[in-house]
Amino acid sequence: MSSDQGENIKKSMKRKKKRSHNQIMKKMARSRSYAGELESDAYQYMLRVWEIIRNEFSTIDDKLIFTNNVYEQTINHEVDYARNQIGSRVLESLMDYANLETIKRMILAFQNDLRPMCSDRFASHVLQKLICVCTDRGNRTLEKSTNNFLIEIKEDEKQKYNEMSLKLCKYVINNMEEFAWDTYANHVLRTVFQCLRGVVDKSGDQSKKKSPPCLESVLKVDQSFLDLLVDSSRRMHNWPQFLEFGHHELTSGLLQTVLYSLKDVDSDLCSTIVKKIILESFTADDLTGFLENESSSRLIEVCLAVANVKTFKKIYKRFFINKLGQLSVMRKANFCVQRLIDNCNTKEIFEEIFDEITIHFESILQRGFTGVLFSVADACSRLHSKQGPFINCLMKILHCEDDSMKQVQIARLTASLVTFEKLEQAKKEKQIVPLQLHGSLIVQLMLNFNKPIKIVNSLLAADSEELVFIFNDMQGSRIIDCFMSSQYIGEKSREKLAKKLQGYWVQLACNTHGSRSLERIWEKAKENQRIIIMEELTRAGESLRSSKTGRIISTKFNVPLFARSKKEWLESQGKDEKTKALFADIINPDEKDK
Repeated sequence: MSSDQGENIKKSMKRKKKRSHNQIMKKMARSRSYAGELESDAYQYMLRVWEIIRNEFSTIDDKLIFTNNVYEQTINHEVDYARNQIGSRVLESLMDYANLETIKRMILAFQNDLRPMCSDRFASHVLQKLICVCTDRGNRTLEKSTNNFLIEIKEDEKQKYNEMSLKLCKYVINNMEEFAWDTYANHVLRTVFQCLRGVVDKSGDQSKKKSPPCLESVLKVDQSFLDLLVDSSRRMHNWPQFLEFGHHELTSGLLQTVLYSLKDVDSDLCSTIVKKIILESFTADDLTGFLENESSSRLIEVCLAVANVKTFKKIYKRFFINKLGQLSVMRKANFCVQRLIDNCNTKEIFEEIFDEITIHFESILQRGFTGVLFSVADACSRLHSKQGPFINCLMKILHCEDDSMKQVQIARLTASLVTFEKLEQAKKEKQIVPLQLHGSLIVQLMLNFNKPIKIVNSLLAADSEELVFIFNDMQGSRIIDCFMSSQYIGEKSREKLAKKLQGYWVQLACNTHGSRSLERIWEKAKENQRIIIMEELTRAGESLRSSKTGRIISTKFNVPLFARSKKEWLESQGKDEKTKALFADIINPDEKDK
C-alpha cells in the first residue's frame, strides 16, 4: 500500500465533527426545507427566538415577558409551530415559563389534533412537556413553590392544572392499544405513566437516554392520578397482546416504565404483572435467545429491580440457577446477571449465587465482562457476606494465591484486573499496565470489607512509585478515599501509607488526580505529618506553582505563609480547626446524626 493510500484511509477514518443543533437549523433555513407547515418568515422568527433563549436573561421577569410575547405570536397557529422542528423546540423550552392562560390556550388549540400530534415526530415532545408541566404545577407543595419556582402557582390554580393533566392523560390512555405500537406516541404514553406516579422529567432534553426514574423524589400526586395509574396498568395487563410486549423494543420500554411507576403504588398488581411476564412471556427453554435480545433482557432487569423477595426468588430459580456461568460470559445476558446480584437483598440467595458463579470467575475475567465481578464484590460488601472467600477467589484467578511474595500484589493486580504473569511481563518490557474502572471499584469495596488486611498490606508493601502511579490515575485516586475513610482501617496504617509517599508530595500536588489524593491524606494527617508535607512543598518553590493544581494546593495549604513563618502557619491551622469544629453541625449535619 502506498503512503498516499494510507493517508487517504486515515483521513476517511477520522470522525467528522458533529454539527450543533443551531447549525442544522440555519442550514434548513437556507435550503428552505421546513419540517412542518411554517412559512419562511415564521421559521426565521423561531430561529431567532431559539438563538435568544440559548443565552441567559438578566432577570427572570425578562424571560417571563419574553415567553409571553413568543406564545402570543403562535396564536391560531399553535399546531403548526408544534409540528415544526425548531418550533417544537422553542415551545418545549419556554413551557416552564408559560402562565396558566397560555397553557390553557395551548391545550385548547391541540384538542382537535391530539391523535396525529401524539404520533408526530416533533409535536409529541410538546405534548409530553405539557403533561409534565401541568402535573408538576398541579401537585407542587407550598414549600417547593416558594423555594424553587419559575412560575408562582396560586392554590386555586392547582386544581385547574390537575384537571388539564388528567384530561390529557386519559385521552392518551384511552388510545393505549394504538399508541403502544407507535414510535412517538409510545413515548407520550411513557410520560403519562410516569406523571401519574409523580415522576416528572424536568430536564427538557428528550434526545438523551434516561436512567431509571428516581422514586425517592417523586411528587405526592392527587389520589385520582394513582387510581388512573392502577386502572390503566390493570387494563394493559389484561390485553391479549400483553405477552408480546417483552419481545419488542417499544412495548418493552413502555412496560418497564409501568413497572417502575407501579412498584410503590400497588405492589400486588406489580407482582402479578411480573409473574405473568416471567411465566408466560418468556420460557426457560429459550434462555439464550431472549436474554441476548436487548428488549427482553432489559425487561427482565426491571422485573428484578421491582420484584419483592418471593418474586425475586422465582425469577432466580426460573432463569438463572445453574446457568450463571453460561450467562456471565454472554455479551448482553451478563448485564442481567449483574442486575440479579445488584438487586439480591437476602444472604441466603446471594450465597447460592456466589458459590455457583465464583467457579466461573476466570472465564469471566478472560472474556472481559468485569462488571459481574464488581457486582459480586458490591453484594459482598452490602450484605456482609462471603467477603473473605471473595478475596481468595480473586487471588486465585489473578494467579497470586500461592506465594506470599505474589500475594502482596493483590491490590495492584485487582486495580488493573490482570494476572501476575501479565504484570511481571509488562514490567520487564517497561510497559505501563493501566488501571481499570471495575478493578479500582473492587479495590475500593474490599477496603470497606470487615477484614481488609490483605488489601491494606498489599498497598503498604507496594513501591512508592507504584503508589504514586495509582494515586495520580483517574481511577486509582478514588482508592485513597476509601483507604482514608474506611472504619476497618486503623490510624497506624494511614500513617504508614503517608510515610511511603514522602518525597513524592510535589509530584502528587502537580497532578490533577494526585492533588485530590493529597487532600484526602491531608484531612486525616496529624500535625507532624502535615509539617513534613509542608516542608517538602515549600522546598519545591516555583516548581509547585508551575501547574494549575500545584497553585491550588499551594493556596489551600497556605504554603507561602509556611515558607515565611512556620509559627504563624501553625497558629493559623489551629484557628482553622477551631472554626471547622464550631461550624461542624452546619457544614456536615449528617455527621452529627451518626
